[in-house]
Amino acid sequence: MSWLQIELLANPETLPEVEQALTACGAVSITLVSDVHEPVLEPNPGETPLWSSVRVQALYPLDVDMAEVRQGLAKLPSQWLAELEISFVGVEDWQNALRTHTVDHLFAGRLWLLPKDADVAPSKVALGKNVVELRLDPGLAFGSGSHPTTRLCLEWIARHVNAGDRVLDFGCGSGVLGIAAALLGAAVVAVDHDQQAIVATGENAAYNGLKAGEVVVLSTDDWRPDAHAASFDVIVANILAAPLKSLALTFEQVAAPNAAIVLSGVLSEQVGEVIACYARTDFGPAEIEDGWACLSGKRQLAPMSTRPDA
Repeated sequence: MSWLQIELLANPETLPEVEQALTACGAVSITLVSDVHEPVLEPNPGETPLWSSVRVQALYPLDVDMAEVRQGLAKLPSQWLAELEISFVGVEDWQNALRTHTVDHLFAGRLWLLPKDADVAPSKVALGKNVVELRLDPGLAFGSGSHPTTRLCLEWIARHVNAGDRVLDFGCGSGVLGIAAALLGAAVVAVDHDQQAIVATGENAAYNGLKAGEVVVLSTDDWRPDAHAASFDVIVANILAAPLKSLALTFEQVAAPNAAIVLSGVLSEQVGEVIACYARTDFGPAEIEDGWACLSGKRQLAPMSTRPDA
């Protein structure tokens, strides 16, 4: 099926009025796209940040009465309509958009991430039974495995997680990291503040054949660090630098001696300030991809004497 797409610019202040006008004119869907290279990453609880300039794309059926649409949009200030564009969108355009975040990749020869509907290629079969498959729908960059931070974490997990490990996936999102660890034999606790993330992680775990006890999904409201003191062999958190710094004491509290702490969602220039918050963790060199860093270190029994804040 094809659609008529109306596209115009807005900003966080004008967006509500633009969306209301487009919806009142019969839009069946509205998509927000950054008009500049300005990423919006995982927000803090309760926040819904937007780009400073937003390209609003509204879809209408082909038989829509354009006279009525134009009449409805005429109520908007003329400067908002200066860059209005009208185009046709076919099914193949949506499919191509989805492929942007589709991942089909083998990590460390052990973990194959691929779309849910992908066929198993002969080369995959030839790799043998030691390769586990993780299937996810294409989606947002942070949840599908297409973002550098997720790829770096998946590579670490595929190289280092073993059967029997106890893994904490904090800020689980789609559950991709925790599910990967569980498929490799780990017992996983996945935590997130977003209810949609909790639902998505549970559904993705079930789709990949995991039982409820293999990936325990908790909201941050139900997460009790005191109940998990020194419980985890691996802690992985792909969030952002600010929460990673504020969670340092918590992560070191729930990490077992010599546990691995893996942190991502960190820009390369933020590496030093994040490491400085982990007085009891000895980090190795950061892995960097496209300006993003993944840190991995071991939880020590005593504060690191070489740290200025130890």
